[in-house]
Amino acid sequence: GDKKLGAVGVQISQGIASHGLAMNHSLSLDWFDRIVPCGLEGRAVTTLERECGTRLEHEAVQARLVECFARRFGYDDVHARRLDTESWRDASIF
Repeated sequence: GDKKLGAVGVQISQGIASHGLAMNHSLSLDWFDRIVPCGLEGRAVTTLERECGTRLEHEAVQARLVECFARRFGYDDVHARRLDTESWRDASIF
């Protein structure tokens, strides 16, 4: 459909490429009323749970997303790990 479920981002700065992937699993969508997500005027934002019509466990969604991503891009040894806020800051180059 025409609803925004997630985002993929790429940045190149000082010769370093950074990338990220985000999926709206289950969150309040109120925040999106205040912004234009990814510059997509007039596009609704949704969550995976809303589109599936059922509650989905975060770990299962994350595992399936990583599995599909790895298969699509030809990787066979990919592991997901969840970073807490402090770990994410330490891992970031920004």
